[in-house]
Amino acid sequence: MEITLVGDTALDALLKDYPKRATRATVRAMNRAIASGRTLMVQRIAGDTGLKSGDVRKAMSLRNATAQRLEARLGVGLKRIPLYAFNAKGLFPSRGKGRGVSYRLKGGAGRIANAFIADMKSGHRGVFVRSGKARLPIRELFGPSLGHVFAKYRPEGIERAREMFVTNFRHEMGFEADRVPGAE
Repeated sequence: MEITLVGDTALDALLKDYPKRATRATVRAMNRAIASGRTLMVQRIAGDTGLKSGDVRKAMSLRNATAQRLEARLGVGLKRIPLYAFNAKGLFPSRGKGRGVSYRLKGGAGRIANAFIADMKSGHRGVFVRSGKARLPIRELFGPSLGHVFAKYRPEGIERAREMFVTNFRHEMGFEADRVPGAE
Protein backbone atom coordinates (compact mmCIF):
# COMPACT_ATOMS: atom_id res chain seq x y z
CA MET A 1 0.00 0.00 0.00
CA GLU A 2 1.37 3.38 -0.90
CA ILE A 3 0.04 6.84 -0.05
CA THR A 4 1.25 9.93 -1.83
CA LEU A 5 0.38 13.49 -0.85
CA VAL A 6 0.87 16.18 -3.43
CA GLY A 7 0.61 19.90 -2.87
CA ASP A 8 0.08 19.99 0.90
CA THR A 9 2.96 22.21 2.02
CA ALA A 10 1.71 22.57 5.60
CA LEU A 11 1.75 18.80 6.13
CA ASP A 12 5.12 18.57 4.41
CA ALA A 13 6.54 21.22 6.78
CA LEU A 14 5.10 19.41 9.81
CA LEU A 15 6.63 16.08 8.84
CA LYS A 16 10.00 17.63 7.98
CA ASP A 17 10.34 19.22 11.43
CA TYR A 18 8.55 16.39 13.24
CA PRO A 19 11.53 15.05 15.26
CA LYS A 20 12.40 18.53 16.53
CA ARG A 21 8.78 19.35 17.33
CA ALA A 22 8.21 16.00 19.03
CA THR A 23 11.30 16.55 21.20
CA ARG A 24 10.12 20.03 22.23
CA ALA A 25 6.66 18.68 23.06
CA THR A 26 8.17 15.79 25.04
CA VAL A 27 10.42 18.09 27.09
CA ARG A 28 7.58 20.46 27.95
CA ALA A 29 5.26 17.58 28.84
CA MET A 30 7.93 15.93 31.03
CA ASN A 31 8.65 19.16 32.90
CA ARG A 32 4.97 19.81 33.54
CA ALA A 33 4.45 16.22 34.65
CA ILE A 34 7.36 16.25 37.11
CA ALA A 35 6.09 19.56 38.52
CA SER A 36 2.68 17.96 39.09
CA GLY A 37 4.35 15.01 40.77
CA ARG A 38 6.30 17.39 43.00
CA THR A 39 3.12 19.20 44.01
CA LEU A 40 1.49 15.94 45.06
CA MET A 41 4.60 14.80 46.94
CA VAL A 42 4.87 18.14 48.78
CA GLN A 43 1.24 17.85 49.89
CA ARG A 44 1.64 14.26 51.07
CA ILE A 45 4.95 14.81 52.88
CA ALA A 46 3.79 18.05 54.54
CA GLY A 47 0.61 16.31 55.68
CA ASP A 48 2.56 13.35 57.04
CA THR A 49 5.23 15.31 58.89
CA GLY A 50 3.35 18.45 59.90
CA LEU A 51 5.93 20.67 58.20
CA LYS A 52 5.09 23.71 56.11
CA SER A 53 4.72 22.99 52.40
CA GLY A 54 7.34 25.63 51.59
CA ASP A 55 9.93 23.93 53.80
CA VAL A 56 9.25 20.57 52.15
CA ARG A 57 9.48 22.11 48.66
CA LYS A 58 12.83 23.74 49.52
CA ALA A 59 14.21 20.40 50.68
CA MET A 60 13.36 18.75 47.34
CA SER A 61 15.62 18.83 44.32
CA LEU A 62 14.04 19.08 40.88
CA ARG A 63 15.98 18.53 37.66
CA ASN A 64 14.00 19.41 34.55
CA ALA A 65 14.35 17.65 31.21
CA THR A 66 16.12 19.31 28.28
CA ALA A 67 16.28 18.53 24.57
CA GLN A 68 19.70 16.93 25.13
CA ARG A 69 18.65 15.02 28.27
CA LEU A 70 15.13 13.60 28.08
CA GLU A 71 14.95 12.86 31.77
CA ALA A 72 13.31 14.72 34.65
CA ARG A 73 14.14 13.90 38.26
CA LEU A 74 12.63 14.69 41.61
CA GLY A 75 14.30 13.74 44.84
CA VAL A 76 14.98 14.61 48.42
CA GLY A 77 17.99 13.82 50.56
CA LEU A 78 18.12 11.52 53.54
CA LYS A 79 19.36 14.33 55.77
CA ARG A 80 17.18 14.72 58.84
CA ILE A 81 15.22 17.93 59.40
CA PRO A 82 16.20 20.07 62.43
CA LEU A 83 13.74 19.68 65.31
CA TYR A 84 13.21 23.44 65.35
CA ALA A 85 11.25 23.13 62.07
CA PHE A 86 8.64 20.99 63.86
CA ASN A 87 7.05 23.94 65.66
CA ALA A 88 9.53 23.85 68.55
CA LYS A 89 8.61 26.07 71.48
CA GLY A 90 10.61 26.99 74.53
CA LEU A 91 11.93 29.94 76.48
CA PHE A 92 14.35 31.85 74.25
CA PRO A 93 16.97 32.63 75.41
CA SER A 94 16.50 30.27 78.33
CA ARG A 95 19.54 31.40 80.32
CA GLY A 96 19.29 28.22 82.41
CA LYS A 97 15.72 28.92 83.51
CA GLY A 98 13.88 27.07 80.73
CA ARG A 99 11.61 24.10 81.22
CA GLY A 100 12.80 22.37 78.09
CA VAL A 101 11.53 22.43 74.54
CA SER A 102 8.26 21.09 73.22
CA TYR A 103 7.71 20.14 69.57
CA ARG A 104 4.89 18.81 67.44
CA LEU A 105 5.17 15.95 64.98
CA LYS A 106 2.21 14.58 63.05
CA GLY A 107 2.05 11.55 65.34
CA GLY A 108 1.82 13.73 68.45
CA ALA A 109 3.70 16.21 70.56
CA GLY A 110 6.80 15.69 72.64
CA ARG A 111 8.94 17.51 75.17
CA ILE A 112 12.64 17.31 75.93
CA ALA A 113 13.26 18.55 79.45
CA ASN A 114 16.95 19.45 79.17
CA ALA A 115 16.86 20.96 75.65
CA PHE A 116 17.10 24.63 74.76
CA ILE A 117 16.68 26.83 71.68
CA ALA A 118 19.74 28.81 70.58
CA ASP A 119 21.02 30.88 67.67
CA MET A 120 24.39 29.97 66.21
CA LYS A 121 26.87 32.54 64.90
CA SER A 122 25.88 31.50 61.38
CA GLY A 123 22.31 32.65 62.07
CA HIS A 124 20.91 29.12 62.29
CA ARG A 125 18.38 28.60 65.06
CA GLY A 126 17.95 25.12 66.45
CA VAL A 127 17.10 22.90 69.41
CA PHE A 128 20.16 21.74 71.32
CA VAL A 129 21.16 19.64 74.33
CA ARG A 130 24.40 19.58 76.21
CA SER A 131 26.35 16.40 75.56
CA GLY A 132 29.04 16.85 78.23
CA LYS A 133 29.16 17.77 81.91
CA ALA A 134 30.48 21.23 81.13
CA ARG A 135 28.71 23.94 79.12
CA LEU A 136 30.18 22.61 75.91
CA PRO A 137 29.90 20.62 73.71
CA ILE A 138 26.30 20.87 72.59
CA ARG A 139 24.58 18.90 69.85
CA GLU A 140 21.57 19.72 67.75
CA LEU A 141 18.43 17.57 67.78
CA PHE A 142 16.72 16.44 64.60
CA GLY A 143 13.35 15.07 63.53
CA PRO A 144 12.69 12.46 60.84
CA SER A 145 14.31 12.32 57.42
CA LEU A 146 12.18 13.57 54.53
CA GLY A 147 13.79 10.92 52.33
CA HIS A 148 12.07 8.13 54.23
CA VAL A 149 8.69 9.87 54.05
CA PHE A 150 9.32 10.56 50.33
CA ALA A 151 9.89 6.85 49.73
CA LYS A 152 6.55 6.08 51.36
CA TYR A 153 4.63 8.24 48.86
CA ARG A 154 6.88 7.64 45.83
CA PRO A 155 4.46 5.30 43.98
CA GLU A 156 1.70 7.93 44.20
CA GLY A 157 4.04 10.61 42.87
CA ILE A 158 5.17 8.44 39.97
CA GLU A 159 1.59 7.58 39.03
CA ARG A 160 0.58 11.26 39.13
CA ALA A 161 3.54 12.23 36.92
CA ARG A 162 2.67 9.48 34.40
CA GLU A 163 -0.96 10.58 34.19
CA MET A 164 0.04 14.20 33.71
CA PHE A 165 2.67 13.31 31.10
CA VAL A 166 0.07 11.59 28.90
CA THR A 167 -2.34 14.53 29.21
CA ASN A 168 0.34 17.16 28.63
CA PHE A 169 2.00 15.31 25.77
CA ARG A 170 -1.26 15.19 23.82
CA HIS A 171 -1.75 18.89 24.42
CA GLU A 172 1.83 19.81 23.48
CA MET A 173 1.73 17.76 20.26
CA GLY A 174 -1.50 19.56 19.31
CA PHE A 175 0.19 22.86 20.08
CA GLU A 176 3.16 21.96 17.87
CA ALA A 177 0.84 20.92 15.03
CA ASP A 178 -0.98 24.26 15.29
CA ARG A 179 2.32 26.15 15.00
CA VAL A 180 2.98 24.88 11.48
CA PRO A 181 2.77 27.81 9.03
CA GLY A 182 -0.24 27.51 6.74
CA ALA A 183 -1.91 24.79 8.84
CA GLU A 184 -5.56 25.20 9.76
